[in-house]
Amino acid sequence: MVIFTNQAQASKTRYQTPFEQAKWLFSGDKFHCEISHRVRGFGLLRLTATPGEPLALALHADWLELTNTDSQASVVPAAWHIQQPSFASTAMRWQDSTARSKESIAPFLEGLEQGYSWQVNITANNGHQYQIDSSPVATQAIASQFRLCRQKLLPKPFDYVRRIDLLFASSSSKLTPAHVQDLNAVYQYIQADSSIKEVLIDGHADASGNRLANLVLSKARADEVASRLIEFGIPPKMIQVRNHGTREPVASNNNSQGRELNRRVTLRLVMSPTQSTSSSASGTE
Repeated sequence: MVIFTNQAQASKTRYQTPFEQAKWLFSGDKFHCEISHRVRGFGLLRLTATPGEPLALALHADWLELTNTDSQASVVPAAWHIQQPSFASTAMRWQDSTARSKESIAPFLEGLEQGYSWQVNITANNGHQYQIDSSPVATQAIASQFRLCRQKLLPKPFDYVRRIDLLFASSSSKLTPAHVQDLNAVYQYIQADSSIKEVLIDGHADASGNRLANLVLSKARADEVASRLIEFGIPPKMIQVRNHGTREPVASNNNSQGRELNRRVTLRLVMSPTQSTSSSASGTE
């Protein structure tokens, strides 16, 4: 549906898919959740969720291109509830043919659950105005699917778990709750992605104290990390453990800040040369 509105200094074109043709589509797995809605004559509205990231709203235009321009996206009542106020709004920044949300857009999902519509108001460089409206058809069901999918997302994306530096207190190999949380995220990712073939664990120490004692301490740290992964359920044959003592500092040992960074275990995930389908979906490299 395209409606032209002529005004004194600008023209406004409204796009909305007729209700009888409107569809909301859902796709999702442990790596991503997405709902999309095609607006006839203009493009695609898409809401996505990925592990460890906030919700993202995007408008992909089929023919319009703008650069470094902001548009306003809002959650608005359906036409038959026009007396109600706008539910929420956010700015969207254009880059070429795609506008992406700049702020938190959780209310946009809540709006779908309440039968509201999404609306994007655009002013092009030539002054022409466009109003893009979603069609409030079966939105509650699609929003429910999306929420259930988000609950099953992995806690962290591959970009996070592919390499993690776990920092330790001086003279300690004890895991902290934050360490355990990260290791659990690693375990869950490995369970979901069969292309991960090996886990490399490297223990390190700062240069304080006896060199041999630091070598032993770096091994204790690496072994502690490996043991916790095995407890979670990662097969021991997937894990390769090495300890380096003080040989590979990443910062100066002449100050406390540098020594803190050197007291670490580095964990890295190794992927098979041929990536699995799930890995491609997760955006791994």
